[in-house]
Amino acid sequence: MVLMSGGGLVKTWERGILLGARVVVFLGLVSAVMSGKADQVAAALSGLVSLFVPDLVRAVYPNPGRKFWPWVSPFYNDGVYTLFAVFMAAHITFLNVPFLHLDLYNRIWGYADVPSHLLGGLVTWVTFNEVVLESSRTYGLNWSTGKIVGISFLALILVGVLWEFFEVAMQPAMPWLYESLKNKVQDLAMETLGFVIGLILVGRFEYPYSLAKPFPGKSGGRGWSPTHRPQEVEEQLRTG
Repeated sequence: MVLMSGGGLVKTWERGILLGARVVVFLGLVSAVMSGKADQVAAALSGLVSLFVPDLVRAVYPNPGRKFWPWVSPFYNDGVYTLFAVFMAAHITFLNVPFLHLDLYNRIWGYADVPSHLLGGLVTWVTFNEVVLESSRTYGLNWSTGKIVGISFLALILVGVLWEFFEVAMQPAMPWLYESLKNKVQDLAMETLGFVIGLILVGRFEYPYSLAKPFPGKSGGRGWSPTHRPQEVEEQLRTG
């Protein structure tokens, strides 16, 4: 079974998930405004804006040049976009359940950050891995699959550790961010599990992209050229 981002039934499913996530996050924003909590309003607003960023990038930069392609490639991948939308909808909902004003993270459910860090690890890794993968292809580095996966995994762990230090630094201003060392280890473990799930999706089901096949030439993204990979990169791949 191969799931391919862009085109057909999966494309419709992806766009449906994205639309649903936007609705959920928008309701979260309305609820946050009603509750009057500035941090939740900021989180929901930034989350809603982030769900439109890939469409904006595609509209403004429909044909990315070879030099920048690897770094912007996740913005042109509907599958990565969809996974990110699921994560963002869950994150904003856990922070403030719409109209119930329940903060699952800090007030109600002590394990709400478990699925959040799992999804966050999944999305972060597939994004980093695509950048490394496309860098190898575009710049002619010819890295092995193991090296590509290893680099992106180390990047995931580095970001996860830095995030935990950031939370510690923010505790004086936001004491509810306090977590035990055990909880922080749990967060990193969930992010690692997200990596494992992402590796299975990419390696076994080739979703949201394939480690072996070139980036697909179709997408439902608005403003995205059908030949979104730079022409010189396609020629390089064809000639080996």
